Amino acid sequence: MAFLGAKWMRSTLIAGWLGLQGHVNAALPVTNRPVNDAEEDFRFAILPDRNGGMRPGVFEDAIAKTKLLQPAFVMSTGDLIDGYTTDPKVWNAEWEEFEAIVARLDMPFYYVPGNHDISNPLLLEAWKQRRGDPWFSFVYKNVLFVALHTEDRPFGGLGMEQIGWAKKTLADHANVRWTLLFFHRPLWLEKNSTGYEQVRAALKGRNYTVFSGHLHHYVMGERDGMKHYALATAGGDSKVRGTDVGEFDHLTWVTMKATGPVVVNLRLDGIVPDDVVSEAMLPRVDALRSGSWLRITSVVHPSPEFKELSLPLQLSNPTDFPLQVRGTLPPTAGISFTPSTFDRLVNPHATDTVPVLLTANGAAASIQALNEAGPTITLTGSYRLREKDVSLPTTQPVRLDWRHLAHAAPQPIILDGNLSEWPADAFTLITRPMALNEGWDWTGPEDGRFRFAVEHREGKVYVALETFDDHVITSPNVLDLQDKLYVKITTSFGATQREGIAGTATPDTNVRAGSSGLVGEFAFDLPAGEKTFRLNIGWVDHDRPENTKPSILWWRDDAVPEFGVFELVP
Repeated sequence: MAFLGAKWMRSTLIAGWLGLQGHVNAALPVTNRPVNDAEEDFRFAILPDRNGGMRPGVFEDAIAKTKLLQPAFVMSTGDLIDGYTTDPKVWNAEWEEFEAIVARLDMPFYYVPGNHDISNPLLLEAWKQRRGDPWFSFVYKNVLFVALHTEDRPFGGLGMEQIGWAKKTLADHANVRWTLLFFHRPLWLEKNSTGYEQVRAALKGRNYTVFSGHLHHYVMGERDGMKHYALATAGGDSKVRGTDVGEFDHLTWVTMKATGPVVVNLRLDGIVPDDVVSEAMLPRVDALRSGSWLRITSVVHPSPEFKELSLPLQLSNPTDFPLQVRGTLPPTAGISFTPSTFDRLVNPHATDTVPVLLTANGAAASIQALNEAGPTITLTGSYRLREKDVSLPTTQPVRLDWRHLAHAAPQPIILDGNLSEWPADAFTLITRPMALNEGWDWTGPEDGRFRFAVEHREGKVYVALETFDDHVITSPNVLDLQDKLYVKITTSFGATQREGIAGTATPDTNVRAGSSGLVGEFAFDLPAGEKTFRLNIGWVDHDRPENTKPSILWWRDDAVPEFGVFELVP
């Protein structure tokens, strides 16, 4: 019996070996399919944006999970470090941190540059010293990999030298079985492809696939019958509202077959098919994600207080499909809304305007206090996508203003950066600016706030401005990055903007460093007979010396020309 058992085992092992070769042995409980492991097949991973508002720990998680999957190698689509700096200590520290993270992989990682990585000539030179040319190519198993540098032109694009290199690279590898391109900005989605159109023309007639990042949301499309992907994030700034709207952290897994690449997105908590958001769905997804379907009209009230005020809400559907809008408007910041509930269907390419009545819960509501409280309206929009209803809420601010008064100064104003001659009750404190540039660097009133006052005298408008800053950065060198004040006045004859850093002293401007920020005084000539003007105030709040893109806080939104209008009074 022992001999028979050994003979049976030997026969089974042989049958198993034969089955693995072609799956033709009926003795094995297996389907009749060839093993999915042809010699020319290979698998690699792509990691999308880590930066542009990095969320700590996410990219590290993606690296750990990529290592578990054991791809042949890992590609990237840029924005690997925060960048936007001219300080070598900062960028070297950022690169060292990043390199330590990717060193955890036991397979090659290919660096592809993004705008954060190469945002100025110094960062470009640093890239070249560390990584070599910002564009490159290689061939693996008769597949051509081409990495491009989409910051090669001002404001993004491919330069002529790079375009020439790409054309030659493609011509030199005309007989590869597939071409894969990797770059940061999805230039094919931009109105001006800024050089990609020439590379695309050179790609015609061959099989290729494109991978990019930059958008921080996912979309798949086709050009010339070839798939183009903009990947989402692996830790970059994102609201991460789900796969249905293309906002998720993931790595992209590519299996290169004889027939072309098979692409799937592995969420860090799941698996996502490659067509989860297609270009056909993109208008609906964009509308949900951006919240552009909800617009709240900015209103200027005759006086700084109100008992009741009508606020028009516009529900605009920019797509070919119906938009369902639902939500409730609870009382907030001392006001109530009528109607307080919404359940409306907005037809394709239609705009419904709904007047909403704001009612003060007390005797009257102060517009200044209301703006400082920052009331908002949140409604939820829904579209039919992939045979199910997909919904996202959107929140828009309630923004009000009134006709401001510029009083006559009771005494001459000396532009000396000393505000002692200004009445204390003439100042307005701003803790919530109406407009923000690069707003992710400003964390709230504790980070920075400002106050200002306006008076007129003998044909001039005077503006006093003081900032309260947790981190004041000044420099005697006007070219250094530092805190800065802007005051802009617009009359019927045009706009005049003055700016000042600490130490500015001209006949019309004086700015100095105070105990907790900048203190400035500004003067503007009014045209003869002019009784009104528009004012806006901005403050560059520089909190990190190495940062080349600091926050700029604006009292009013320049896009609303009715806001910030002053009338001269005695």
